[in-house]
Amino acid sequence: MGQFNEYMERYDFSVLRKQFVEQGEIRHYKKGEYFLRKGDKHAYIGWILSGAFRYKCIDTDGNEHIVAYNFTNEPLGNYSIFQRREKVLLDMQAVTDSEVCILSYSQVNKYYDSSIEAQFQGRVLAEELLYAAWNNIISIYNDTPESRYKKLLKRCPNLLNVITLKELASFIMVTPETLSRIRKRILLDKS
Repeated sequence: MGQFNEYMERYDFSVLRKQFVEQGEIRHYKKGEYFLRKGDKHAYIGWILSGAFRYKCIDTDGNEHIVAYNFTNEPLGNYSIFQRREKVLLDMQAVTDSEVCILSYSQVNKYYDSSIEAQFQGRVLAEELLYAAWNNIISIYNDTPESRYKKLLKRCPNLLNVITLKELASFIMVTPETLSRIRKRILLDKS
């Protein structure tokens, strides 16, 4: 599919993944099931062995918005909320049947305390997540929806095999009708 979350390409998280696999508990989620729901205590964090998850919120008018995605071989959860032991701010829902290894707060931090390398991995993960969030915010203000759409499909050409056009529209912050017009314009430009 390509790498949806670019931070996963900048650093080799295989040692961290190994920790999840060796120490974690495997859980299976059916499409539509929740990893965590808004308001839940963020007591564990996951590593997606297979599948995909969306992060979504409902605004004050009752409209659903897709905020982020995680796919196979990526961490799952809101890392900063998890480390602060706060309540979840977004729903995290399986987009496909998925398999996830989970670790508790104490397991993750015991691992970080085990060595300098483990501390380094935790720091890099936090830095990469912050970097990704910051760049996403800047892109919302800096790039047109068409540009965000093109960049995303360049990274993940098969993305629409996993998520719906409606969800993709929400993620790039346009209506489904606007996304349809963007797609039509791109097809016309190619011909």
